[in-house]
Amino acid sequence: MNRLATLAMTAVWLAFVGIALRAGGISYAEQRSENDNVNAAVNAFHAALANLDIGKMQGVWAQEPYVVLINPRDKAPAVGWDAVKKDWQERVFEFWSELKLSPKQTPHIHIDQTTAWATGVVGVEGKNKSGQALSFTIVETQVYEKHGDRWLMVSHHASRLPE
Repeated sequence: MNRLATLAMTAVWLAFVGIALRAGGISYAEQRSENDNVNAAVNAFHAALANLDIGKMQGVWAQEPYVVLINPRDKAPAVGWDAVKKDWQERVFEFWSELKLSPKQTPHIHIDQTTAWATGVVGVEGKNKSGQALSFTIVETQVYEKHGDRWLMVSHHASRLPE
């Protein structure tokens, strides 16, 4: 193929990709911006958790009857905002006196219009209320829904990785 034909085919391919992206309803720049917004929601969740603050935690969750929480020490899912809030207060915030979260990788984020999910590996360090130092790694998955211009969590599942 000569150079002119190659350039023409490249232009046609780029036009096709652009049309395909627009057909999905979101441009690459918009997708990138939404990815950043979901990543910010993940960071806000980690900050609320590390601060052991139910007020901040309420700010990152959709307070709906269908939200779900499964933490590493849970024996069953907490379903519905009241159960999720109770789990955070009684099983997490009452357990830890200090907590630090350190993402070990950038979360993998996927967005499908008004739903997004993020999966990542996070280091956990802190002290429980008895003063015992704890350190372990979790793998976590969060599901978010877009409410207005905000991404709010509707599901969080964290599992402790074997050592």
